[in-house]
Amino acid sequence: MLKFFNRLERTRNFVLLLFSILMVVSLIFWGSGTGGNQTSESMLRSTETIAKVSGEKITLGEVMRQKQNYAQYMQGRSIPSKSIIDGLIGSRIVRLEAARLGLTASDREVADEIRKQSGVAEGKVFDQEKYELNVSEQFGSVAAYEQSLRDDISSKKLDAYITSGVTVSDAEVLSDYQRKNTKFDISYVTLNASDLAKTITPSDEELHAYFDKNKASYYINTPQKKIKYLFINISKLGEKLQIPDADLRAEYDALPADKKIAGVLGQEIVLRIAKPDLETQVQAKAAQLVQELKAKGSDGTVSEEEFAKMAKGQSEDRVSAPLGGKLRGPVREDPNKKEDPYQRLIAMKPGEVSEPILYQNRYFILRRGEAVPKSFEEAKKEIEVSLRNRRAYAAAAELAQKADDALKASKDIQKVADEFAPQANMKPAEMIKETAYVKPGDDIPGIGISPQFEEGIATLEAVNDVGEKTPIQNGFAIPMLADRKEPRDADFDEVKAQITDVVKLEKAQAEIENIAKAIAAGAPNAAALAAAASAKGMKVKDQKAFVLGSPLGEGSSASTSEALEDAIYAMKPGDVTKTPIKSGDNWYVVGVTGRTEADSAEFAKQRDTLREQMLDSRRMAIFTDYIASVKKRLSDGGYITIYQNVVEKADAPQPGEEQNGLNF
Repeated sequence: MLKFFNRLERTRNFVLLLFSILMVVSLIFWGSGTGGNQTSESMLRSTETIAKVSGEKITLGEVMRQKQNYAQYMQGRSIPSKSIIDGLIGSRIVRLEAARLGLTASDREVADEIRKQSGVAEGKVFDQEKYELNVSEQFGSVAAYEQSLRDDISSKKLDAYITSGVTVSDAEVLSDYQRKNTKFDISYVTLNASDLAKTITPSDEELHAYFDKNKASYYINTPQKKIKYLFINISKLGEKLQIPDADLRAEYDALPADKKIAGVLGQEIVLRIAKPDLETQVQAKAAQLVQELKAKGSDGTVSEEEFAKMAKGQSEDRVSAPLGGKLRGPVREDPNKKEDPYQRLIAMKPGEVSEPILYQNRYFILRRGEAVPKSFEEAKKEIEVSLRNRRAYAAAAELAQKADDALKASKDIQKVADEFAPQANMKPAEMIKETAYVKPGDDIPGIGISPQFEEGIATLEAVNDVGEKTPIQNGFAIPMLADRKEPRDADFDEVKAQITDVVKLEKAQAEIENIAKAIAAGAPNAAALAAAASAKGMKVKDQKAFVLGSPLGEGSSASTSEALEDAIYAMKPGDVTKTPIKSGDNWYVVGVTGRTEADSAEFAKQRDTLREQMLDSRRMAIFTDYIASVKKRLSDGGYITIYQNVVEKADAPQPGEEQNGLNF
């Protein structure tokens, strides 16, 4: 969730400070815990100085408590101490600046905020004992917590003071609205080296020249083996199995409750990242919305109505926002879509709200709704497939063992195939397979890169040696050594496929910009773009109702940039970009075939909300720049000190801590 810090060093400290503040509230008033990170008590309470800012100390204990809190917040992942320290340095700078300007929060303001966050109304009994227990566990002492809360209030006062003169004009709000809501029908050509390489056919002379120049790189330093093997196909064998309805019903009845659902309902709030340099602001806004939602719920859940109110006012998805963020139909579990944010809903509990999820230049906040039950009839086909696969696997493993024993006894692979083909529901010719000369790590047709297969043939030394039955793609193999070659220089023909891929990619990387320029030059208007692209072996793609801020393209290679969006927004129907535009790893040539201007009536309804959103973004940017400038001044003057030997203590692995943490 925090990976954007890599790209936005200037604003990282401010946002870490913001997250620290948000966690203060969540951990104190929604409960505490260690989240599995068992940092030692002495480290959590250490008063050893890890950094100083103009005499203001930052202790090792502060850093370790925040590391532990982040680990709970981030599901056990660790965060480098440097990132925590940067955030704490930012908080000290805010404290110093607030004091210099007479904006430090008073004791009364702190007390009022504690009551407000705890939900205890004025005049009601405040559970002082529980409060002190929680804050002492999380912050080392009540004083430490109340100082952090004082810093929070002071930060808001300083922010208000610094940004009090910030304004946005109606013209700016209208311009931003028009830019974000104008829709374009576009035709475009996207070129990247990987795709372009597929269209290139190197000559034999080019391939031989590359091979001769790089022959040493293709030396085969391990023995190669040619393997004949019997293949038992699990699916083929499964086709002949009979599965009674009674068995299917028993399988259904034995399913746990969470497997008897057709999917789960959900709601979403979507925030678009219009430009890469706005990612920090969008992330911070998303985190703030999550905290506001959780504050309105209990036990970590939020009602459908509360979420709907926020979705209607904050979500930027034009389809789901008017519906209170409701998703179309239930979300079904799909192991092939692990990156899809909606898949997170499956593991959540009803009413739970996710943390902000970054996906394709948008931040998603999701709420899990109720499960949609799955009847036996709805589940029957899926259960049959699963049960058939399990039984077929067991039957195939048993048959493969019998075939293995027979092949070891006879060494006659044709004879064994003839004998076992009827039981495998295959033809003998389908069962007998042969590899090329292979070595560990090779991608073998029909098998792939398989450590299990490599292990299965590793002991085969003499021709006709037979190995053990080995699981491979779609079934089992019984391998037999047909021939072997010792380490040697590779022949051109056996590495030709590898060389072809390398040469194609190198040529594509060298030619891609010139091809993009030629396509742009050959298309005087949008209608001519398809012909210009075809002349260079490329295809035009169409996209309807494209809005700026959305990635252009398909799949993971889709991207956008300010230059690309500026070019599209400036075009009228029929126009084509005069020169190709680079965005990420892609080159784009874009033609506009239709343009629908933003709805002025809708703007009139949203004007006030849009103005506040723009003001918030601008204020955050100005405050971030202000804190960054103060930090630079203090750093240049030698007023910021970090003690590296203490940082190393903080970064030493802690029991129970995941070591594949966040990278900054």
